[in-house]
Amino acid sequence: MACVSTLVAAPLLVPTTSTAATARAEAAMQSISIKVAKKAITIHGAKGLHAGRIKVKVSGKGVAEILMFAKGYDFADFRKDVAASDKGDMKALKRAIARTTFVGGVQPGSSGTVVLPKAGDYTVFSFSSRGHGEFSAAAKRQTKQPKVDGTIVGKTGPRWGGSSTLPAAGTFKFKNADSTTPHFVILQQVAEGTTTDQVLAALQSEEQGPPPDWFLPASLETASLSSGKSMTVDYDLPPGQYVVMCFFPDPKMGGMPHALMGMLEMIHLQ
Repeated sequence: MACVSTLVAAPLLVPTTSTAATARAEAAMQSISIKVAKKAITIHGAKGLHAGRIKVKVSGKGVAEILMFAKGYDFADFRKDVAASDKGDMKALKRAIARTTFVGGVQPGSSGTVVLPKAGDYTVFSFSSRGHGEFSAAAKRQTKQPKVDGTIVGKTGPRWGGSSTLPAAGTFKFKNADSTTPHFVILQQVAEGTTTDQVLAALQSEEQGPPPDWFLPASLETASLSSGKSMTVDYDLPPGQYVVMCFFPDPKMGGMPHALMGMLEMIHLQ
């Protein structure tokens, strides 16, 4: 459930592939494109789709989240629970987490791969749209993960693990190794030398006004992943220092976003 901090303004990114091997692997991979509009979400390329790894490209106005619901639970239930959790109903938040598999997704102008865990019906949702999309997948097919240039790992704590440096353009793997909660990634560029303490203080501050001087324009956001799930993300960002953040609400902490619990990590793109 990616909720965007007031400090974060995600720009459109140009999708990239890091190597010829990655390009060949993706050429043989199933692919869908998703357009997120204010009133509707449109999906192309889903006919004949099989479960397993698929390429996802997103355009439009918001991050596309691919979801799979448990039997007896549907999008109307999910949306109702999300609205209730925003008002402090932690039972609703726990129910949404328990009954939903968060498969992943990317922001507009970006691309990546996600793994559809099994045959069945899937829903595409965005906090930037009043609509939603649906598609189905048949029996699972095995597909190789594309080559990646590094990893970002969500861990129990909550905290981050993985690569401390990444190339400025390429493909990273995002894995949720936290058995307790979903996570998503925000990469936000900050001035060189900025500390996680500075970021946390800014997030916790109730002061209104412009962002801090160390806050720079470049950023990237992914959709949420359930425990044990992974995805790959193609990106092209300016070199420099970035803070990795997650704002998924924690039901054990009254819905506090993970970043405000200290789930912050500095990395460099070079």
